[in-house]
Parts: sequence; C-alpha cells; structure tokens
Amino acid sequence: MLETDNPLVREYFGKIVGEDGLKIMENIPEGEITDEAIAKLSDTKLTSVRKVLYVLYKSRIAEYRTERDDNTGWITYWWSFNHNNIKKMMEEEADIALRGLREELKYERNGEFYRCHCQRILFEEAAEEDFWCEECESNFEYFDNSNLVKELGKQIKELEKWKKKLRRK
Repeated sequence: MLETDNPLVREYFGKIVGEDGLKIMENIPEGEITDEAIAKLSDTKLTSVRKVLYVLYKSRIAEYRTERDDNTGWITYWWSFNHNNIKKMMEEEADIALRGLREELKYERNGEFYRCHCQRILFEEAAEEDFWCEECESNFEYFDNSNLVKELGKQIKELEKWKKKLRRK
C-alpha cells in the first residue's frame, strides 16, 4: 500500500491527485491490481480511478502491463506502483521549486525596483522613462521589496526543512 499515512506523501499526492485521488490511493494494495478492482475497493467510479492512475503514470509512480483475453480480445490493465520513485519524484519537484525560489530571491536582492499604479520595474527602466508611466499616467516611485525578500527566504527555508524531513522518512 502507498504511504498515504505519511504527512509528506499525503501533501505531495494531495497536490497532484487531490483528495478524491488520495481516497483511491489509500485502497491500493501491494502488487499488481486492475483498475476495476481499485474502483471496487475504493468505492469510486472507474473513470475517476483511471484519471488518477494516468496522473500517477505520468509521474512515473504507477506502471502497467496489459493482458489480452484470447477468447474475447478484451485487454486488462494490471497496475503496480513504484514506491522507490515516490520519494525521488517528491525530491525532484522540491529541487525545481527551490531553484525557482532561489533565482527569484537573487533577482529581488540584486534589483532596485520602482512602481506606478500598474506595474513594477527595475530602476534602469524607470530612469529610461523619466520615472513616468505612459500606461497609467503616474510617476514611478521607489518600491521597498524587503518584505518580499523576507517571504522568499522564509519559503526557501520551509521547503528545505520539508526536504530534510523527506530524506529522514
């Protein structure tokens, strides 16, 4: 069974498959299982189960193999779950988010910003426009982004803390 009791795993899967998807995942046993069996176990519509399975497949967490009935020609999909990929995917996603936050923090720390009623721009751009915005017809005023810098730093620390917890699990 997938570790849906682990808060970090729950949070991650909640983001990618939602609460209904978590309900489905809670009922997936170890080994191979058909989508029809998952639907019965989770008391969920087959179409909902398949949507969740395909999301998990795209994330390289779910895998399937097909089996054809020689008499009817009917194809059965047998699903299994790569538990090793779960932590790996969670770490990769966190790394991507951290890179983006760090780039944004660097941009915010290195820039001097000005804003008018409709936009925020760097000092150089404001100076080129003589500190006047043609779009909203107002002056560009200095913008103190220290709160934004603090918030980005806080988000980075929280994500790094989340990643450390993930490594310990």
